[in-house]
Amino acid sequence: MDALQTAFSAHLAQTSPYPLALDVVGAEGCHIHTRDGRRYLDLVAGLAVNNTGHRHPRVVQAIKDQVDRYLHVIPYGEFIQEPQVRFAERLTGALPPGLDSVYFVN
Repeated sequence: MDALQTAFSAHLAQTSPYPLALDVVGAEGCHIHTRDGRRYLDLVAGLAVNNTGHRHPRVVQAIKDQVDRYLHVIPYGEFIQEPQVRFAERLTGALPPGLDSVYFVN
């Protein structure tokens, strides 16, 4: 077992008795790439990539554009954050009458 895998096992809560312990070094589209050169089809894609895949160019550009402005401020409902307001407008525009406000959570 190498040092990184040892640290992974020692310092991160495991979700199963026998974790896969894939040593991920990159991802693109629907594939994960590991340090040993293997490529895996990501069938458990995380919440940030399950719709568009890993590193979708439009998503990456939107993130870069936002980071150039500011990364994160809080509290919701107290500070005006244009991306949040614009998304709330679009979302409530698609909802039935009476559902005209949202609260974003993660």
